[in-house]
Amino acid sequence: MSKERRLFVNYYITLLLLGLYRVTYGLYIRFFYRLQSLNGNVLPKKGPYLLLANHCNNLDGLFLQCLINRPIHFVVTDAMFKKKTLGQLMEFVGFIPKRKLVTDSKAIRQIIRTIKQGGIVGIFPEGGRSWDGKTGPISPTTYRLAELLGVPVVTACIKGSYLSEPRWADKKRRGVVEVFFQTHFDNGVKPNLLDIERSVSSALSHNEAVWQKQRKIAFNGKALSKGFERLLFVCPTCKRIGSMVSSDERVRCMVCGAAYRLDSYGFVHAIKGELPADNSSELNDWQLRLLSSRIIHADTDTSILSDEGAKIYCAKTKERPFELIDSGALSLKRDKMMIGQRIFDTSKMRGISVYFKSDLEFSYKGIDYRIGFTEKRVSAYKWSCALEAIKQQ
Repeated sequence: MSKERRLFVNYYITLLLLGLYRVTYGLYIRFFYRLQSLNGNVLPKKGPYLLLANHCNNLDGLFLQCLINRPIHFVVTDAMFKKKTLGQLMEFVGFIPKRKLVTDSKAIRQIIRTIKQGGIVGIFPEGGRSWDGKTGPISPTTYRLAELLGVPVVTACIKGSYLSEPRWADKKRRGVVEVFFQTHFDNGVKPNLLDIERSVSSALSHNEAVWQKQRKIAFNGKALSKGFERLLFVCPTCKRIGSMVSSDERVRCMVCGAAYRLDSYGFVHAIKGELPADNSSELNDWQLRLLSSRIIHADTDTSILSDEGAKIYCAKTKERPFELIDSGALSLKRDKMMIGQRIFDTSKMRGISVYFKSDLEFSYKGIDYRIGFTEKRVSAYKWSCALEAIKQQ
């Protein structure tokens, strides 16, 4: 079969799969999450465009595909393609693999090819799901890519998806998910980089706590506090790092006994102890300032973090799956991270991120690593934040 005919067949099979999705699982998603498009009429009816969205929920891509009638070719982390069946399906429907948090020239070439073929390319430009419901920094690479492509840019600001399933949570909640679309630069005039940055950053700026204080929507579910220590890794009362542990109804400090609970609106209440803020976003800002201060005042011999029961996995090539290579206590100093017999120079660690909820990922000397923890209460986000703070300082 010729390349042109294969692309033709793939396109129509993809349309068939999209139609099947919209009347099966897509219909369930629209009902369960009460998914709403606030202004879908602004979407371009034909032609290529770049779709940019904030990212708070694993299902954000599925939310958008429910509301857009044409196939979206999402740019996703290449780790997803290591899962054989899922990877083959994503490749068939035109998803674009990209190395996480690093420049990937192969992915850029595939994006350009998709746009030239008249497709929609979907990107979550924060590089990962938000931990606290607030839009994170957008990579300047996204703005340069939009300038390079020279096609309309559609932004989708998704609201309510964080409270529907916070990244740290074990259970879903049912409330409302709203998507506000805006189309930019569709007048045929090529925008400059500054105009793109201003328009996109403004359109995607969102803080779920601020939105919720205005909307006051109940997000009902079970075990509303379970898993909160994945985000809140500093005790608000005694300031101990890594001492929090959760149950279905509360999260408490194992050192001082302080206890807190989350309500169905996503706000935090003190049962016992101090509380510097009542929402995830402000609590996270508070603990990140404290963590950064401790790192600044730590010398090279001071242990900043340590956790028992860590396991480290390695994927020596992009195609190979992760394999267990060592285990033991994980510890961090300003200049190095150690686990088992392995030592990593923090200045040479790249692409630091959290895989889903509980694993730390990074690249070191061109090789991808993943660290998991035996105890579920250990926050991989804590490790990611500490490493990023060290690199910034």
